[in-house]
Amino acid sequence: MKKCFICSLVFLLLIFCLPGYMLAQTERSIEKGTWVLGFGVGPGTHYFGNGLGLGPAVKVNFETGMWELGPGVLTLGGEAAFSMFWHHWGTDWDETWINMMFGARSAYHYGWNVKRLDTYGGIPLGLGFTLHSFDEQTGYKGFTPFYPYLGIFLGASYFFTDVIGINGEFGYNVSYANIGMVFKVK
Repeated sequence: MKKCFICSLVFLLLIFCLPGYMLAQTERSIEKGTWVLGFGVGPGTHYFGNGLGLGPAVKVNFETGMWELGPGVLTLGGEAAFSMFWHHWGTDWDETWINMMFGARSAYHYGWNVKRLDTYGGIPLGLGFTLHSFDEQTGYKGFTPFYPYLGIFLGASYFFTDVIGINGEFGYNVSYANIGMVFKVK
């Protein structure tokens, strides 16, 4: 009976302690104090508008690892983005959106214990500026609003070296999806 109790106790300790130990041993590509600089391109979003059309988007972001949070790292940083979006309605009516967004950015980074892989999810929050114009047969009309910029994104980076990698992100941001380069400085 005593032997069975000890075996059960050891088994329970392994069940509850081994996963925590394994998570503590997770290899991270982003650590506390690591600086990351990213550049991405993708199809632009209208942010406000009708949803039809196309255009390019460019984004630059930077982050630094601030806090270790469980098996991952929480980062803070900023981003600046530009997107164009246009649509031709077929009746000599063109609509154009030019978005510029500037804001703070925070993400939770987790590496899944895969060397050089970084996956993350986060939010940007800041200020957006839109130049909107549309052209009808009756003449030119347009407006230029400022708006709060809030989004959500999921992304992944794979580092080929200790410094250089590729990056992909998708979500509701300056672009629904973008791909680019990422640079890391420890």
